[in-house]
Amino acid sequence: MYGQAVGDMLGEPLEGLTPTQIKARWHTVTGFIHPPSITDDTVMTHLVVQSVCELRKVDRRHIAGVFLMNRARIPRIGPTTAHALSCFAADPGFMPTSGTTDGAAMRAPAIAWLFPEDQIIPATIESSLATHGTDVAIAGACAIACAVSSAINGAEIKRIIQAGIKGAEHASNNLEKVIDTIGCGIETMEAVPATFAVIASEQDYRSGVLAAINLGGDADTIASMVGAILGGMLPGRGAIPCEWIDACKNGDSAEDAETLIRESWRCATALTLSDPPKPRN
Repeated sequence: MYGQAVGDMLGEPLEGLTPTQIKARWHTVTGFIHPPSITDDTVMTHLVVQSVCELRKVDRRHIAGVFLMNRARIPRIGPTTAHALSCFAADPGFMPTSGTTDGAAMRAPAIAWLFPEDQIIPATIESSLATHGTDVAIAGACAIACAVSSAINGAEIKRIIQAGIKGAEHASNNLEKVIDTIGCGIETMEAVPATFAVIASEQDYRSGVLAAINLGGDADTIASMVGAILGGMLPGRGAIPCEWIDACKNGDSAEDAETLIRESWRCATALTLSDPPKPRN
């Protein structure tokens, strides 16, 4: 959870910039460049946890309802999600059939935190359908959820990549060339392959999320997904620089990441005592 949130905060001020713009201003970003602030990536991921824990299962309508009830808490909400929620507010039976952006993928780590491997894909599909209804968005979300799940279960990087996107291994050869080809924008077809390109190239948490944010584009979302995967691979606080974890307590936003993480952990721990599906520790 810290891995996801820290990646989001590091990438937040670089969203929308190009690598050239980043290099011209900072050469290489090596940490927080202003007081850290979480975005919709972290807030919505934890709202999915809240929904699952409240209902004791994944239900797309309940997730959308939780998003709507907490709309004021969600900063910089994406275009597909904003459209879907407005449709859902007008029609509770609304089923999205469009949306190719990475909004479903960005919150997919929540499913990996809560469910065992054999339930990841159906749970991720249902969660994605709260806002995104296209094959590519759902497939991207499943790729991220499966990769995070694999990391949590102790897999090596090759197995993690195989669990997410087959064939992404070749991306480790030249990260910049891969990004030049696929891009790193808000489209699922760019952001999810970019995430796997980064983790194929950089398996250390610090170097991985820094590589992600220095790509620019949808930097906060890609770094949050990279952070969720690499943070899941390595146990304990030592995997993430302590000063970055401490920044979760002092974020420059209405609510800090630490509060969301503690609440999600409390809910998930309580859910382990209830009926299936049961979250992992």
